[in-house]
Amino acid sequence: MRRIALLLILTGLVVGCDNAPSQPIATLLPPAPTTDDGQQTTAEPSIAPTSTDAALATLPTSPTADTPTEAPTLTPLPTDEPPPASPTAEAPVEPPTSEPTAVSLFAPGQQDGASLAAGNSLAYLIDGRRFQPVILFVEPTNELDVALAAYVGDQTGQTTPEGITPPAAADNALAGRPEILVLSPESDGLHTLVVRAVAGDGSFAAHLFDLTTPAPGVALQQPDVLAAGAEMVYEVTSRGARPLIAVADPTDQADIALDILGADGTLLTTANFSGPGGVETAYILPLGTTTYQVKVREANGGAAAFQILVVTLE
Repeated sequence: MRRIALLLILTGLVVGCDNAPSQPIATLLPPAPTTDDGQQTTAEPSIAPTSTDAALATLPTSPTADTPTEAPTLTPLPTDEPPPASPTAEAPVEPPTSEPTAVSLFAPGQQDGASLAAGNSLAYLIDGRRFQPVILFVEPTNELDVALAAYVGDQTGQTTPEGITPPAAADNALAGRPEILVLSPESDGLHTLVVRAVAGDGSFAAHLFDLTTPAPGVALQQPDVLAAGAEMVYEVTSRGARPLIAVADPTDQADIALDILGADGTLLTTANFSGPGGVETAYILPLGTTTYQVKVREANGGAAAFQILVVTLE
């Protein structure tokens, strides 16, 4: 930049010289004055400034002189990195629900089986509904003696929970004979049914029913009403020598009784243990295909509304 400014100054000087009027290169000076002794003085002649000097003195500063410049603004080049995420509010994460899945549950209408040695147990997890009875019927083989128990909650990790009283239990039959357990949950939620081998070794088949779910072997499943002093009788035929199961559940606080009679009217078994509002259950083991009478009555002769279930296992 300084070189450019100097060139501009020199150019201005040359232009000034060209525009100056024509005049002699030098002006004759008068003779130098002499002193009294006839000697010339030696003072140097004064030279008037030329227009070139004036131009040099008055030449304005070139506009191309160095001036402070601002640093250029750097624009970042695009990159492949994604832009930073904007600080948006994160949606709250809801905790997973603890509702059971169908795969983990033993449901009404299903059956299962396993082998047990004395002292061993097997647990089933069910989804109970308040005041809706479920019926577990277990058929052991050989001399296996089983006991049944029901617990509130998921107790599958310990099939004989310490310090917990089961709301329902059954250990009445002899070795090799079926056991039946009825659970009427007092609240909705998970419950655990446990099959325990009290003695002997063998296999078993477990069947689960309720009063409203269709299932294989269900012969009768309906609501009904008893008038005061009346009885209801249902005729059912077994499937060969397979068990016949009867369940009656009052929908009010009636105290009902359940009887199973032979075709000739002979009383074979009766159930009247649960008291007012309680479920009554009974089963029988036929020797072959047999027709039975299942009778429902009110123990005190009063009226009653109830749900009846009769199963003839296949």
